[in-house]
Amino acid sequence: MSQFISLSSGSSGNCYYLQVDDYGLIIDQGLSVRKFKQICSNYGLSIAKIKAILVTHDHTDHVKGVGALSRDFRIPVYTSQAVHDSIMRNHFVSKKVPLNLQHTIERGIEFELGPFKITSFAVPHDSADNNGYKIRWDDKCFVLLTDVGHFSDDMPDIIHQATHLVIESNYDEHMLVTGRYPLRLQKRISGPNGHISNAETAVFLASNLNRDLIKKVWLCHLSAENNVPRIAYETCAEKLAEAGYILNGENRNVSLEVLARQTPSLLTDL
Repeated sequence: MSQFISLSSGSSGNCYYLQVDDYGLIIDQGLSVRKFKQICSNYGLSIAKIKAILVTHDHTDHVKGVGALSRDFRIPVYTSQAVHDSIMRNHFVSKKVPLNLQHTIERGIEFELGPFKITSFAVPHDSADNNGYKIRWDDKCFVLLTDVGHFSDDMPDIIHQATHLVIESNYDEHMLVTGRYPLRLQKRISGPNGHISNAETAVFLASNLNRDLIKKVWLCHLSAENNVPRIAYETCAEKLAEAGYILNGENRNVSLEVLARQTPSLLTDL
């Protein structure tokens, strides 16, 4: 049995959980350990089954609790060396990942953790480094792609392999330009190393999903100020429908869900 749950997705903290049988894998840990433990308890998730943590990048909302969780439960952490180094310098990460639990991965080189075969790929963002992950097991291919400044040339092929996809849909363009953010911050968010908009994600998905493989898409990391779940969903759903995807009813060929910023998603069988 394989399952997925988003514990939190947004600027207040990001954490995703994959489990195959008795092997649990965390992607990012931007929550306090106390909150992480409480969610696990509420949803029947066993921390003892968590065997590894993957980290996308070094921003605090993705790594605030990674050192504490790793240290308290002796869980190894896997990411690029640039991310490891930046976490060690991040003063918002009060507990650091012990050196003997830091494992460095090489981009594009597949490695195995339990049942998972994992490959990282570059994601443009204004961080020390940013990794997307393609995670394969059995006939599943789970891809996570967050904090995306722009879609790079190698991403269409990666997305085309996905059976299950978590992808950023950060902001609505109209809300951003008419909102309270100063122009400098607007440019940072919409720039090539910032975040990706609902419209950009919708077009990208409609153009590059593999209709013979894709089962589920989750939209993640929505902005609290410049997005709302309804707009993110409708923007993406419209483009997918135009491309011939059926999202609702008994004959649907893909499921679309927006992940909440501060509350867990449903625990989903994959």
